[in-house]
Amino acid sequence: MTVAEYAERILFAETLEEKLRILPLAELDDEGVADSPSLAVEPGRPSALRMRAKGDTGKAELPSRPQLVDEGSRGILFHFFGNHELMAAELMALALLRFPDAPRAFRRGLLQTLREEQRHTLWYVKRMEACGVEFGSHPLSRFFWDSVATMESPLDYVTRLSLTFEQANLDYARHYAAIMREAGDSKSAALMEQIYRDEIAHVGYGLKWFRRWKHEGQSDWEAYRESLVFPLSPSRAKGNRSAFNREGRLEAGLGEDFVRELAVFERSKGRTPDVYWFNADAEAVMARGLDGGDYEPKRSVTEFVRDLEPLALYLARRDDVVLVRRKPSREFLERIQAAGFDLPEFEVVASESSLAPDSLTAQRRLHDLRPWSWEPRAARLLDPLRDRLPDSAETPRWTDALRSRFSKAEQARRWPSWSDDGAERSWPVEGRESIETARAAVLREWGKTVPVVWKPEFAAAGRGFWLIEAGDLDPRGFDGGPRRVERGDPGVVEPWVERVFDFSVQFEKDAEGLRRLGFVRQCIGEGGRYAGTIWSPKFCRGLDPELARFLMTEVLPRYEPDGKFASELDRWLEEARYRGPVGVDSFLYRDWEGNLAHRVMGEINPRFTMGRLALDLGRRVAAGHSLRLSMGRKTELPEDWGPVSTDHHGKLVSGTVPLTDPDTAGSWAAWLKVAREPSELE
Repeated sequence: MTVAEYAERILFAETLEEKLRILPLAELDDEGVADSPSLAVEPGRPSALRMRAKGDTGKAELPSRPQLVDEGSRGILFHFFGNHELMAAELMALALLRFPDAPRAFRRGLLQTLREEQRHTLWYVKRMEACGVEFGSHPLSRFFWDSVATMESPLDYVTRLSLTFEQANLDYARHYAAIMREAGDSKSAALMEQIYRDEIAHVGYGLKWFRRWKHEGQSDWEAYRESLVFPLSPSRAKGNRSAFNREGRLEAGLGEDFVRELAVFERSKGRTPDVYWFNADAEAVMARGLDGGDYEPKRSVTEFVRDLEPLALYLARRDDVVLVRRKPSREFLERIQAAGFDLPEFEVVASESSLAPDSLTAQRRLHDLRPWSWEPRAARLLDPLRDRLPDSAETPRWTDALRSRFSKAEQARRWPSWSDDGAERSWPVEGRESIETARAAVLREWGKTVPVVWKPEFAAAGRGFWLIEAGDLDPRGFDGGPRRVERGDPGVVEPWVERVFDFSVQFEKDAEGLRRLGFVRQCIGEGGRYAGTIWSPKFCRGLDPELARFLMTEVLPRYEPDGKFASELDRWLEEARYRGPVGVDSFLYRDWEGNLAHRVMGEINPRFTMGRLALDLGRRVAAGHSLRLSMGRKTELPEDWGPVSTDHHGKLVSGTVPLTDPDTAGSWAAWLKVAREPSELE
């Protein structure tokens, strides 16, 4: 029999027996050719083994690790792998038919690999039958076939099959061999160990030819990424829910640099991604008008945003995309991954308001757009992606109504009173005369001379506050800058009170309403500037008893989703068609009689906040433990950061983790510290 005849039988036979009948190599003659199959070719299959029709979404779920103690679940697993091995044999037969002029040594190696795939399929069929599962009794995926069958060259073949799907098997085979041993199934464990050894050789075979055919001067990693055609990506060369097998890849001949790059590379394997973007200077942009006017960030602001932009990766999930100004270094990503964090995909933008000309994100289906904050530049950057969203998406648009929701003056007009009894209030102001009037009103309200503070209409993290001392209108800025009070810029005037406890409430606004996600403590430094956030699974844990009692009985109930404040906030955001994260900053203070009092709404931030980030980071912390998210100058990063302790689930127990890259940062850093008690973090 000729090799071409053998390949045709494997590819087009209608019975499994014919497909899996292995002939000795000595009986196969490589003389003679057959017609080259079309790019739309489908393999012959018995009716029970036909792959799902294109567009059919039904599929069998891989059993979880605990389920694999059951024989039936192991049978389903072998059914999944058996289908992949059968497709691999069919695809290798297709390659033999499609590339008859490929080097003879390549074809002989391909033929040997094909025969091993036939053998693997037979092994899996026998094991699934021993577990009571018939081949074809569960849906058969076709993604593997569709991804490789359109190959147009031998380089395509080795890139897609050998270096992608077979490389992923280095993770799967070793991972499930260990699980089979745990389940007491030594026969299946031995089978998968043998398949693992074969897969190392298969990857090595493909790598040898890949290196021969790739462009001269390109690294293996550069050539591999360039050779893959979307939707394939290096992520497909790694197993799902299985440990990354560095040793097996090195044994197959892949270089250390390739293996390290692959370990930190991520791209969605099916779930449509959300797109994230870090733009912490958003309020400064919107302060210049609806379109951002002539905003040009100071060098210090540019550095601040650039240094802290890796924070967006902790909001994203593994399948999501994070747009960045510069890609994080591999060494930084390796440290983050080693600390137990999942990595998203990163894409570098052309500028603050435009995607790269070759943006892959602009060519794929997306789920939602999630910038740190909406503002004019973010709108220009992300608007080209709206066509990639589903029709059901309710992603906000940048409008004058949405801009007004960031305005402290607008917030003060909507919620002038600090509490239900209206004892204190904020005053929206514009012009020196209105500031004088508001200050006089504060003094009358308190009945004594107190300082007042002016806040700019658009600002974040306490920036731009000016304290107006009692007795005159000579303002002094906490952070310098032009004397905007004297110019009469729009803003808010309110009493400067003795704050006792700062916190924020984190919500998510969607079409169904406002969902409360949780509470976090805010650490406020000198002059009202943000210094950090503490999250604890029990919000009042470790607090002074008087403070804890006041919070539990008087304060926290005011933020119930169906309560007065949340209902009003929901309606106010709905009027601007806003969807997304919402942070409400608040605090406890001492009133003029020295009693504890509560300011229900200090500031509303319809965007991501450090409080929301801390809340999300709480998912990575071991049960019963607390965390502190800190942000400051790079020189403030604790010198003892390093290895962290984790529990048996891989959750953080103690230690300090830099959340941004201290090696590439100019001046700013953010870090996470974990301890059991919140008092250890204050």
